[in-house]
Amino acid sequence: MEKVNPTKLLAIALSLAIILSSCNALPTQKTGKTLIGTAVAMTLQVNPLATRLFYTPPSNTLPTVTASPMPTLFPPNTPVWSAYTYTCELVTGGGNMTMNLGWIDRSTTEDGYRVYRDKVVIATLAPNSTFYVDVAFVATGKTLSYSIEAFNKSWKANGNTITYGCQ
Repeated sequence: MEKVNPTKLLAIALSLAIILSSCNALPTQKTGKTLIGTAVAMTLQVNPLATRLFYTPPSNTLPTVTASPMPTLFPPNTPVWSAYTYTCELVTGGGNMTMNLGWIDRSTTEDGYRVYRDKVVIATLAPNSTFYVDVAFVATGKTLSYSIEAFNKSWKANGNTITYGCQ
């Protein structure tokens, strides 16, 4: 049996403790912003009956990071897609696509919604609408683009555009 160098074993154990603590895999105790410390119990191969406790001393304080406010992903009132699915029935020259559009109503003051296909209004819906089904022919190799716009007398808010075709 080969003898293990205790210094080498200690260096390996400390390296492992540092790696694990940086991954938050070791238990740590926090009180407010002050780190109390990290302890690792290890049975030594030199003497299997002995257990050593390695302790990482506490740092003065944990680093403080001030997060900036989260940016608004969409302007207020903008409809946001919640679901959209489509099916295609292949026919000569392309396919008949049925597009099921669903969105989140993020406005409380809209007069209605406009549904666009290829930048042309195909439907104007009542306030608080959240779903529309469109059936359209799509030529082979072509796509259709859809978007939703919430509107009232004072403003318009367009959502993202989605594009699909029958392949």
